[in-house]
Amino acid sequence: MAKKLNIRDVYSGRRDVLTDTEYNHQMQLWSETVQKMAKLQATAFQKGKKKSHTYKSGPKKGTTETILRNHIQYQLKTNAGEVAGVAFQFPVHGIFREYGVGRGTPRALVGHTSRSMSDWLSGTLQRQESRLLDIVADQQAGKVVRLFGGVVK
Repeated sequence: MAKKLNIRDVYSGRRDVLTDTEYNHQMQLWSETVQKMAKLQATAFQKGKKKSHTYKSGPKKGTTETILRNHIQYQLKTNAGEVAGVAFQFPVHGIFREYGVGRGTPRALVGHTSRSMSDWLSGTLQRQESRLLDIVADQQAGKVVRLFGGVVK
């Protein structure tokens, strides 16, 4: 959980505030960290594709499925030059691995499915959540201080 922000701490310099440029850079670093951790988690899978596979027949003919760990990407979404969100992109079979579903196997209660679930992405995001909250809090604190001209009574 993120620390509570005290405006007096911000003004006195006991807590760093971020400029918009520093904020965008911190968001990029955070996204890269999550991407690397997710790739590491996906690398640890014992089962799965060892190489890309192109279907030769059937409804998926011509479709290529890639190795999950090699295709986990992120994209920073901006609004007025400021990062407003982060989107993580990966092959669709990554979500099947996350929920332990596929090939007609529906999502079941934990321990009641023949397919194994792996929180390769959601677990990584949860472990990095507090850092993300700190980055956003520091950036918003900077906006407040700049808006009020650094005057704190």
